[in-house]
Amino acid sequence: MEIVTIRDVAKTAGVSISTVSRVLNNRPDVGVDTKQKVLKVVKELGYVRNTSAASLKQLQTDFVAVVLRGRRNIFLMDLAERILEIGKEKNIRFLTEIIDEKADEFEAVRRLYMERKLTGVIFLGSKLTNHEKEAEELDLPCVFASIEASFLKGTHISSVSVDNFKAGKAVMDRLISLGHKSIALLGYFGPISDATGQRLYGAKSSMEEHGIEFNPLLYEECDFTLPSSYAAMSHVLDNNIKFSAVFASSDIIAIGAMKALSDRGLDIPKDVSVIGFDGIEQSAYTIPSLSTVMQPSQEMASKAVDLLIDALEGKKGRHIRVLPKWIEGQSVRSIE
Repeated sequence: MEIVTIRDVAKTAGVSISTVSRVLNNRPDVGVDTKQKVLKVVKELGYVRNTSAASLKQLQTDFVAVVLRGRRNIFLMDLAERILEIGKEKNIRFLTEIIDEKADEFEAVRRLYMERKLTGVIFLGSKLTNHEKEAEELDLPCVFASIEASFLKGTHISSVSVDNFKAGKAVMDRLISLGHKSIALLGYFGPISDATGQRLYGAKSSMEEHGIEFNPLLYEECDFTLPSSYAAMSHVLDNNIKFSAVFASSDIIAIGAMKALSDRGLDIPKDVSVIGFDGIEQSAYTIPSLSTVMQPSQEMASKAVDLLIDALEGKKGRHIRVLPKWIEGQSVRSIE
């Protein structure tokens, strides 16, 4: 007699194996219609659950993956630690996966699911560009922390982030209010699916509102690493165009830029003001201390865990915006 497997049930019902598993475990995060369809197929195929195997698997389930994209991203590392700490207090068992910036976080989730049968996932620093469909079709409750994901379809998706466009605009508004008109931009412009890329769009919008023309010679693309930002700032300086301030898309970019400026004999903020983004701990220990916009990592971590728990209980996904906080350092001065 041919043995009917859970894979056969999933294929016939047109759902994933994890969905069948959740139905058989009477989980609340499955729609009524889907549950009825799966149970009907179970009966028609005569599927008999291997209770001993199911019990063994149960010991390996109920894990939530925390997938962090960017091995050298200090802000995301801090956010991940806070999420793990809060989750531990709520008896959530986490599997942590740290991947390179060029790696595929969805491939990592698929691998982890096959190994440990995940029940949910929290993404940190995810790159959704060209991966929107994968996120929408992911058959797991998922939370994007630090990334705005409200444009994605799917009730299984939640997110918590600052409004990066609005925050970037506010930073540039501040620089302009202090009299700066010629401002270098470091970072990158990204699509709506790349939240951090929206910071420069916000900055550019502020410039346009104040009648300041964007000069491509005062913009250099770089990633969120010290070598990349140092090189980017050096390239801008090589263009020999006078500027009074630098808008950096992250604190790490700002720190790399400050080193490049210092190596060229420029004083901060006497010659050039520098402003960062994220509010990492190290920004308070630069010389001079860095003026920056702090993302409230503790609040974001707490809300990310709450959103995950809601999703695991079958509640519809939500998208939360938290407010950033201005940190007044000594790296910016008025030139009026």
